[in-house]
Amino acid sequence: MASLSSPGTQGTESVPAALARNQDNLKRTIGLSGAMSISVNQILGGGIVSLTGVAIAMTGGGVPIAYVLAVIVVIISSVPYAALAAAYPTVGGIYTWPATLIHPRVGFLLAWLMVLGRTSLSLYGLAAGAYLNAVNPWFNPVWVAVSLVTIFFLANIAGSLFSARLGVVFMVTMLAGFLVFAFYGMSKVNWEIYPEVMPEGLVPLLSAAALLSFATGGAFGVAELGREMKNPGRDIPLAMIGGTGLVGVLYVLVALPAVGVLPISEVAGQPLSTVAAEFLPHGLWLFFILAGAMVALISTMNSEFSWGPKGLLAASDDGWLPRKMGAVNKRFGTPHWLLLILYFLGVIPAMVGVDISMIGTAASVFVQVMFMVIVICSLIMRHKMPQLHETAPFKLNKGLHYTIAVVAVLLSAYQGYLLLDYFDARAWIACAVWVGVGVIISIARYPVVKRTLQERAHALRETTTPTMD
Repeated sequence: MASLSSPGTQGTESVPAALARNQDNLKRTIGLSGAMSISVNQILGGGIVSLTGVAIAMTGGGVPIAYVLAVIVVIISSVPYAALAAAYPTVGGIYTWPATLIHPRVGFLLAWLMVLGRTSLSLYGLAAGAYLNAVNPWFNPVWVAVSLVTIFFLANIAGSLFSARLGVVFMVTMLAGFLVFAFYGMSKVNWEIYPEVMPEGLVPLLSAAALLSFATGGAFGVAELGREMKNPGRDIPLAMIGGTGLVGVLYVLVALPAVGVLPISEVAGQPLSTVAAEFLPHGLWLFFILAGAMVALISTMNSEFSWGPKGLLAASDDGWLPRKMGAVNKRFGTPHWLLLILYFLGVIPAMVGVDISMIGTAASVFVQVMFMVIVICSLIMRHKMPQLHETAPFKLNKGLHYTIAVVAVLLSAYQGYLLLDYFDARAWIACAVWVGVGVIISIARYPVVKRTLQERAHALRETTTPTMD
């Protein structure tokens, strides 16, 4: 049984009830600049700001190399991912692609798992709190996290047009902040005593690269917005691949002074504000924190609220969740109840005291699983939807496609395996409970989903079959 959330579905006006979907109320408002800003914003905040200190603790002076490895792996996975997204632009591709190309249950379980990954909102909020606390100890990281998640939850209720426009401003501002850090920092690196690249061996370096793949893999979020883009076939590949490469260069430029100015013991597990205070004048230090680090973090939160609920939105249209849960506000074009779910997932980890490194590690594992499933879907589409593949503005020849896909799946599987060693008991329990609930829903709701899809298929045949005069 296949999901029929196909590209190009008409709007809800004069559409049979079986064909009407909440996602059809979404508006096409995002152009190339908006897509690129979402991509850059989603990557930049999650990595350089919140996880660099964690990676330094893992591999010392090897962090710049870890970033290079992470970017290479993400770009390898992004090529078939972008090819699928360009050929089959849709809302909530994390659900729609595996549901259509493999099985609806696979699509739901992947979307369900990735929703748990939105606990990363706490990661960004807590990191923002740490930076503000460096400016003034009055700022409590937990309450900063809760406040910021709340602000951007409310902001995204106003719709993706607002988010995309604000994202462009965020992108320019934070790039200026990080370039200030890189420009001043590179001149202060003592290359003669640069720390050892692999102090604990190769495996910790590869583990750090696996962790940072979450930091560099944020561009996939832009593919979730295919139904809200004016030209998705062109803009998704440009935003995914171009955004990852652009941010990857910046990551390396920032990572070099992050590990090369102060002793590793003073920067391991610490925010970048610690090393920035060593070489930036106070005014520029404040500019880096507010315009670079803070804007990077809140822009990522903004982007996650923009694309985060789309997988469950598509799943609710197929019957996995009550239809009202996926309701889209017709005034703003946003799924307000699903945004509320993301809100609670974003504030609870911060409020119960989950460590930043554990949130980042768990989210990284989920991203590896997602990459493997979506890359496999890109291969299946070649055979199951040949017309879409052939007419896509961005596509790969068969040999190259299979080669890249096999390499991407193997790399993602290995990186996920490395990161599982960093899970603690709470992470295992939380994941087991969440996945268990998802499995129960997939069993209990499948009869409803099957009936919904059958009715939609019948209604679609009725509307497309020519009548005899």
